[in-house]
Amino acid sequence: MALKKKVQLNLYILETYRNMLTKMAAQRMLNDPSKSATASQIGAEILCEYLDRLKGKETTHDETSSGKEPE
Repeated sequence: MALKKKVQLNLYILETYRNMLTKMAAQRMLNDPSKSATASQIGAEILCEYLDRLKGKETTHDETSSGKEPE
């Protein structure tokens, strides 16, 4: 399996979302103090998961519209 290169992306979000991500990171660290967590890490996880799901929906849509059965 090839390693996927990670790149930096700077986003501007509402302060309330930043606070929510910070709170989620703190809760994650309280649940497992041996692992570090940051608001940026959690935000990246959420964004990547959403985009992967979106990509999956597009793939399914493309396959059904072309007459192929979804896998």
